[in-house]
Amino acid sequence: MKTFLSRKVLVAFLSLVSFLQVSLQAELSDDVVSVLEANIEASGGREALAAIKSSRLKGTFSISAMGMTGTSEIVQAYPDKVYSVQTLPGMGEMIQAFDGEVGWAQDPMQGFRLLSEGEIATLKQNESFADMLDFESAFSGGEVLADADVNGVMATVLKLIDAESGDEQTHYYSKETGLLLRMDMIADMGPMGKVPASMNVKSYGEQDGITYPSLIEMTNAGMLISIGFDSLEVNPEIDDSLFAAPQ
Repeated sequence: MKTFLSRKVLVAFLSLVSFLQVSLQAELSDDVVSVLEANIEASGGREALAAIKSSRLKGTFSISAMGMTGTSEIVQAYPDKVYSVQTLPGMGEMIQAFDGEVGWAQDPMQGFRLLSEGEIATLKQNESFADMLDFESAFSGGEVLADADVNGVMATVLKLIDAESGDEQTHYYSKETGLLLRMDMIADMGPMGKVPASMNVKSYGEQDGITYPSLIEMTNAGMLISIGFDSLEVNPEIDDSLFAAPQ
């Protein structure tokens, strides 16, 4: 039973790293693009986002139903390197990374393994803040749906099609601020299959003119995970060896 619950925790938590950066794609309709452009502006603007070549987010997370807390760190380097590590007490580190060519994972339950193409695609959604500006790669289509209420805030709703997987995503953006409030998605977890997930952004922080999610709640397989990012470093020095698979 402990192993089963631990595996569920791993699937649910690793799914949430997929929310942190929202990319765009050309050939979307003007009304869809205008919403995504507003999100870029609300997040700091094109010039500020384009200047980010690396970033490091640090925080803590909790799973109240299991009485568990841990730490999280996500490191990104332009154009497509990412390293994500979650540390759970009594379990150790759960790592996923992509060095630009090879995706890999290492955790106490499965040991070292290479990531599938689907897992890499999910992980690469967190490449860098600058990738929010790329209209060409992320979505193959989209449409504006009816407005919706998200925790008392009216939101513009977009249905978007992931260009790599073909999976649908539903994004909810505040009509007042333009910031992302909620995302419903499908995360490819490799051996665990595709997992539906829903993320709510409860609050935002600001660092060096960049607005980023500082508190989120992730619901996955009936499990609620809360994560708070209390530190964002913009353009830190990152050694490329961090992203490389262990030998």
